[in-house]
Amino acid sequence: MSEAAELEAGPRWPVKAVVILALVMLFVAGVATVEAWPFTGWRLYSNTKGPTAGSYFAYRVSPDGTEHKIDYEELPYAYRRAPYILNKFPSSDDPTREAVCEALAHGEREAGRSVAEIHVYWELRRVVPVDGERHTKLLERELRYSCAQNQR
Repeated sequence: MSEAAELEAGPRWPVKAVVILALVMLFVAGVATVEAWPFTGWRLYSNTKGPTAGSYFAYRVSPDGTEHKIDYEELPYAYRRAPYILNKFPSSDDPTREAVCEALAHGEREAGRSVAEIHVYWELRRVVPVDGERHTKLLERELRYSCAQNQR
């Protein structure tokens, strides 16, 4: 067979078989969440991060002063990435932080909830894997930002 014909034919069948087998094994390991390196499920990274995890969380403060954790699943789809934006709060400037808070307050008001202001807390949690699930316990909570006060 000429060199041009070999190039048109593509890889030989043993190479194709190895590639197909590897892809099938990766797919099965991912779907079945098998933890056997290198064919591992999706949680490998999250389980190796360590026993604690810290993040920023936004709370809606109602006019009577009670706080309610913002549930992004109850807000329009555009708000679903807000937790990632909150984690950039320390490096954001004041106008950016205020704009994010105003947007969250607007989303909460559009959902029919009263908002006096938005509180953003830094929360540190202990992560405990139980039967393959990640459970968390609050270790510390610190108010870092108050914003979107009394805007209607």
